[in-house]
Amino acid sequence: MFMQNPRKVFLSPHLDDAVYSCGGLIHELVTKGFSVEVWTIFTADPPEGNLSTFAQSLHARWKEKSNPSWIRREEDKHALDLLGAACRHLSYPDCIYRRNAQTNEPIITKDEDLFSKDYVIENNLILNLYKELQLRLPLNADIVCPLSMGGHVDHRVTRMAAEQLKRSLWFYADYPYAAKDPSSVNDFLPDHAEAEVQEFSPAGIDAWLKAIACYPSQTSSFWNSLDEMDQSVRVYASLPIGRTLWFHKIN
Repeated sequence: MFMQNPRKVFLSPHLDDAVYSCGGLIHELVTKGFSVEVWTIFTADPPEGNLSTFAQSLHARWKEKSNPSWIRREEDKHALDLLGAACRHLSYPDCIYRRNAQTNEPIITKDEDLFSKDYVIENNLILNLYKELQLRLPLNADIVCPLSMGGHVDHRVTRMAAEQLKRSLWFYADYPYAAKDPSSVNDFLPDHAEAEVQEFSPAGIDAWLKAIACYPSQTSSFWNSLDEMDQSVRVYASLPIGRTLWFHKIN
């Protein structure tokens, strides 16, 4: 059923998520002649002024202390060019740059905050993102959205905004978070979601790995080396969760 519609739009919270999670599938779609776009949400430059200590620590890890966003956007363009997909960057600020509207304190001060169950939903952000998606998403395309496995704040925001569209959605498991506990996927599926396993060729797996390697600034956040990344992705691609999309139909 997924292969019926010739146009696909993947929603990616960050400048790597869709490729990390669906790079093999994107390659297969493009190879078969489908039109594929990746719309990445949180791609804005860092705000002017003092950054939180946590944001500064991530900039140091990414080896660009002033503005890593432009580097990450270039990495994303390179990866999607390799896969043959178009990219669109929506310029919302990453959660590491956002602040509480009442207190002006950073909403993220440590790693644990990125996945906190106590996250206070940013209703204005979700409303603004929903309105932009509603205005700009093509009506004739399949929309492919993250399940938000792992519970990352920005992944949750992306899904909440997409679900407000009140249109049928396809969902993908968020890699590498999904690999930590594949069985937990059922906790994130919408009611009555239908699973559909996709087929990848060896060339698709190789393209997936090459595309992930196009994000060198992010490698150290998840793997100790490209060899470790290669092995981890191949294992994930062999699992049902690494090849499955879930369809949630809105009547």
